[in-house]
Amino acid sequence: MSQIIKPDQMTPRERMEAFSAGKQIDRIPCGPFLGEACAPLFGHTIKEHNFSTEVIIDVAVKSFETFRPDSIGVGPGLQGIPEAMGSEFKFPENGTPYFSKPILRDYKDIGKLSPIDPYKDGRISYFLEALKVANSKIGHEVFVGSSMGGPFTTAAFLRGTEDFLKDITRNPEMVHKLLEISTQSVINYIDAVCDLGLSPSIAEPVASGTMISAKTFREFAKPYLKKCMDRIIERRGSGTTLHICGTTKKIWADMVDVGIGNLSLDNIDDIGELKEQFGDKVCLIGNVAPVETILRGTIEEIHNAGKLCISKAYDSPKGFVLSSGCDIPIGTHPDKIIALMDSARIYGQKR
Repeated sequence: MSQIIKPDQMTPRERMEAFSAGKQIDRIPCGPFLGEACAPLFGHTIKEHNFSTEVIIDVAVKSFETFRPDSIGVGPGLQGIPEAMGSEFKFPENGTPYFSKPILRDYKDIGKLSPIDPYKDGRISYFLEALKVANSKIGHEVFVGSSMGGPFTTAAFLRGTEDFLKDITRNPEMVHKLLEISTQSVINYIDAVCDLGLSPSIAEPVASGTMISAKTFREFAKPYLKKCMDRIIERRGSGTTLHICGTTKKIWADMVDVGIGNLSLDNIDDIGELKEQFGDKVCLIGNVAPVETILRGTIEEIHNAGKLCISKAYDSPKGFVLSSGCDIPIGTHPDKIIALMDSARIYGQKR
């Protein structure tokens, strides 16, 4: 049985402006995490997307024109800041970039590390220029933002994740020193994005409950995340989105306490449960499974997953945005992304 897909009555920017103001909107917002995975859909390689401002702009603009999501992100991701500080990454032609060599092999060299200059170091300036141009092209219709890795994840890529996590026990004092430096780098990027009049968001996958305890999060991740969120609030007037991969149930209260405006939930956890506990504190984002459902599922399965998320969270007091539980995987057919957007149109009409 074919579903009735009602056309949008508002532009994404109109919808999100009304949504933020608590006014009536035509449907529930939907903003899957797109980015570099879309590069091959528009004739580019993933590697080109990481090294060409023109490609970044083209992918952002065409992603918006093709899928009409309620937000578009352009940013250095998890690799950009630690790479600009000296760590090394490999960039396959059409695969996910991966960490290859830390800059900090020994803490005796920590004095050589310095926070980034976002206009000069690494590839950061590519993304800032792309943000500026993409916003000039499509910003009248959609909010353009920028996501970066948070201080904990950045520090892990400066030291090497395995060593970094071991250091929390064997050398906590130096871990805090490293986190101070990585935090300042993140804040420098935040300032550069805010200088463009745009809003940054933060991803902290290494701070996942799958990798560290709640106690470790509170001591080593939360204070530095709060410094970054405080800066965003100072610059933009409100908290922004925080996404942490894996299970985060034990630290939901801490994530909210950081000052975020939006909590993006991985598909491992239940968004209905999150709504019951913290829906009156922050806007919820999520959380259709990107691999099992969006990449591998049928159109009907994607529609049903979107329907389930909407049924659980549509009435969340601080609002709900339908999204993927993490980044859309490389190789996802464009029809699958459209199916997620359409699930908001089918099941997310004003009730």
